[in-house]
Amino acid sequence: MLTRTAFALLMTLAGACEAQAAERIYCAVDDAYIKMSLESGFDAAGGNKLIHFRGALTLKDSKVPGLVETMLLNSGMLRQRWMDGKDLRLLVYSETSGDGPFAALELTIETSATASDPDRFEGRYAVVIETAEKKSSTPRKTAMSREGDLLCELK
Repeated sequence: MLTRTAFALLMTLAGACEAQAAERIYCAVDDAYIKMSLESGFDAAGGNKLIHFRGALTLKDSKVPGLVETMLLNSGMLRQRWMDGKDLRLLVYSETSGDGPFAALELTIETSATASDPDRFEGRYAVVIETAEKKSSTPRKTAMSREGDLLCELK
């Protein structure tokens, strides 16, 4: 009887602790314009649902007022994402707050899996920073626009 009870308890606990298959994407670039590392986790079993997103972006040649040179990126800044096994697309957006000068950063990442290694994604990034005297001011000026190559890996 004790064996049956222990077995039933073990099976109940095993069922309650289902493993969640997750895929992690790591992206990195260090070129003349930016130094960036990103990590994003997707639920592989649940339609590639986003689990988390984080990273750091350093603008090497930024002279944009009100914008820090190194920014920590998080899931709240991720506006769009696409991951289907062959393509990875991310759109990150962040803006300054307060009454001072306004700056908005948009980071776009577009990659595709390589033919030789489906866990390796190569592509491009684009960083655009727009500024204005205040958030409500129009038109905004493009203060910086940079593009470059990017490498991502599925872990």
